[in-house]
Amino acid sequence: MNSTLLARALRERAEKVEEHVEDVGEGERWHRRDNAELLRVLARVVEGQPVVRAFGAPGDWGYSHPIGKALAAKPEGLV
Repeated sequence: MNSTLLARALRERAEKVEEHVEDVGEGERWHRRDNAELLRVLARVVEGQPVVRAFGAPGDWGYSHPIGKALAAKPEGLV
């Protein structure tokens, strides 16, 4: 596997997902942007970033977003 090529392909796919995002409804727009960002997260993981760092801060997603909530939550096993 060539991680550089894979990361590039993932980022290119993210761009395709976001193409013409202004031409769709608001709900679809958010889905496309989330999906594109998840592809970018995967590209960063492929490049070797730790998963927690690849996702960014909870606020990057929004604290009410399921991903933002999960990032902000305490790790398993900690109470």
